[in-house]
Order: sequence, then structure tokens, then C-alpha cells
Amino acid sequence: MTISVSSVPGVQARDKGHVRDVLLLLSFFISGCSALIYQVSWQRALYAVIGVDMDSITIIVSVFMLGIGIGGMLGGWLSDRYPQRRLRLYGWIELSVALYGGLSLWLLQRLEVLLASGPWSASGVASAVACFVFLAIPTVLMGITLPLLTMAFNERSGNIGVSVGTLYFINTLGAAAGAALVPFVLLPVLTLPQVVWTAVAGNVAVVACALLAATMLAPAVRARA
Repeated sequence: MTISVSSVPGVQARDKGHVRDVLLLLSFFISGCSALIYQVSWQRALYAVIGVDMDSITIIVSVFMLGIGIGGMLGGWLSDRYPQRRLRLYGWIELSVALYGGLSLWLLQRLEVLLASGPWSASGVASAVACFVFLAIPTVLMGITLPLLTMAFNERSGNIGVSVGTLYFINTLGAAAGAALVPFVLLPVLTLPQVVWTAVAGNVAVVACALLAATMLAPAVRARA
């Protein structure tokens, strides 16, 4: 009787682990791409509200980096507290980013009306607060994803340095692709809302990858054990 190698449980588990790793890397590439599409799109939208000068550029970039940093700390805490749910949490976080992205331009319109109608309409402080309010939620959510995915990826690699380096490289590669796509590919043929919805679609694809990878978690962990 001939036994197929693919039918051996250990081989199947190892193969599923490889597929899971590919899904995680693909998801983080798309996530980085979507994040930069959001950033460039939101910057353009915010410039229409608060103007374009060095102060507004500094505020937007600072809030973006602050949110990602805070999210990174929260992501580390969540990863330690819920080690068996990292991928599902990652999927839910990406879904939350997608939901916010879908509402973002509508929220920005409401924020623009609020800034224009109040006694603070000419205040630089009000503009800074508006940027913080608008960008804080999505950037914190984006920051949470790296620690969650790093520890999930590390379950198979067993080398935290390799895991962080690999995921950071893939995410940065996706971010570079997103930064290039917006001005050279998307905006020449799409409106700004359509560009934002392209990023939303990317987040939805990431959710699908994360949830599919989560179904392969148990076999991968057993294979490593």
C-alpha cells in the first residue's frame, strides 16, 4: 500500500503552517499599502479643512506617529493577554480600520462644519485638536496590528528578531507601494472618496486573510510542538 506524503499528519500540519505564514505576510503587505493610501488621502482631505502649511503638515505627521506608537503599546498588552486570539483580534482590528475608513470622509465633513461655525474657526489650537480627534482612532488601531501579528508569526519561526524584521520589511514594502499608488495610479483616475474606498477594500481583504490564517493556527502550533 502506498502512503501519500501529503496524507501524513505532520506534513499536512507543516504545509498548513507555510500557507498560514504566506497569508500573514500577504495580509501585512496589504495592510501597509492601505495604511499609506489612508494617510495620503486623509492628508489631502485635512489640508482642505485646515490649510496647507508647515504647521499643519507637522501636526498631521506627529499625530499619525503618536497614534501608531500608542497602538503599539496596546497591541503588546493585547498580545500577552490573549495569546490564543491574536489572529482573530488582528482581523477585528483591521475590520475596525475598514469601518472607520468608510466613514472617514463623512466624519471629516462634520468636523469641517464644526470648525467653521464655532468661535474657534481661526484657531491653530482648534485645528490641531481636530487633527488629533480625526486621526487618533485609526492610527491607534493601525499601531495595534504589528505586535499582534509579530507574536502570531513568531509561534512558528521561534525567533522574535526574524519575525519583527520580516513583518516590518513586508509592511514597509506595502507602505511604499501605497504611497506610490495614490499620486501616480489612483488619483489620476479616481476621486478622493474612491481612493479611500480602495483602502477599505484592502482592509477587508486583510480581514479575510487573517481569519483564514486563524483557522490554521492550531495545526501549525501542534507541528511546532
